[in-house]
Amino acid sequence: MKYASRREFLKLSLFTGVSLSIPFSPKLQANHFDDFDFSFVHLTDMHVKRKRKGDLGYKACIKHVNQLKPAPDLVLMGGDGTFDGMYTEKEEYLDQLDLFKSISDQLKVPYYPCIGNHDTFGLSSRRKTTPDDPDIGKELYKKKLGLDSTYYSFDHKNWHFVVMDSMLEKDSADGPVQDHAFGEHQLNWLRRDLGAHSKKPTLILTHVAAFCNIGQYNSDPDLKAMNHMVVKDNLAFREIIERHNVKAVLQGHSHIPEDYLFNDIWYITSQSVSAAWWGGNWKGYEPGYTLLKVKGDQLQWERINFEWTHHLEPDDVLEKQKNEELAAYIARQKKLKEQEISGTLQE
Repeated sequence: MKYASRREFLKLSLFTGVSLSIPFSPKLQANHFDDFDFSFVHLTDMHVKRKRKGDLGYKACIKHVNQLKPAPDLVLMGGDGTFDGMYTEKEEYLDQLDLFKSISDQLKVPYYPCIGNHDTFGLSSRRKTTPDDPDIGKELYKKKLGLDSTYYSFDHKNWHFVVMDSMLEKDSADGPVQDHAFGEHQLNWLRRDLGAHSKKPTLILTHVAAFCNIGQYNSDPDLKAMNHMVVKDNLAFREIIERHNVKAVLQGHSHIPEDYLFNDIWYITSQSVSAAWWGGNWKGYEPGYTLLKVKGDQLQWERINFEWTHHLEPDDVLEKQKNEELAAYIARQKKLKEQEISGTLQE
């Protein structure tokens, strides 16, 4: 999610439809089976930072994953591991990157990182460094996470996993910035990779979604489908993966869980580990993640919350307001339901 000033942040949250989402714990699954071949976890939008004790919240998440029985085989990191590299000072970003890496290393199973928009450094006209800073871009992230490339693939127990980079660097009048897109070079790589592994059931991981329905379920006609919430080249991406044995695409970025089936491919968006950037649950969802189970070439998944009490700072006025608005909305829904059931609804 793109951030702005604190005043712009509130406007943006309203515009992108994250102000009052209906809270629920979705249990939708593609299949139902009791035994399975292996399981794995999708964590996304961790936004690790010291403010609001976000680092301690992420530790609570990792502890929760480590206690899963049976243990998952691996963890897919869905992006935005740091709170922000786009708009914060380099020193603070590096501290967040160190925290994200050191806490993630406490996992008892291997993890595979995917870069998010807040994981890049300085790719914004509002960067807190000069446009000619040699560290602008993705190299600091790659170096810390030990990545040769921000997109790659690997195999695990007859499944093929593809990690995509949905942040496309480009030049602008204000210096280097980024689009939410894969780009033709990466899509050509994807064509070759999927072709070489066409016999294996495949799962793709991306930070920015290929499908996101915020505009629809908030009935917001001003929210365009391509307005920061999905990759700009999602049609080309979809046409490629529909030619191959892709079973699902795991997504993040919106912080709101969705399950969407299109042309026999599941697009599964996980809830955010940080809920609303460690600022409470005002988006309608607790801090959590997705647990996926594999049997043969089929997937089953469930949403899992972990216990965490948010620690708002004294200056978190907007976040407190958003939490109050959600509480009032839930209370109103409950009251209206009771009136509708009892037949006492007032005109």
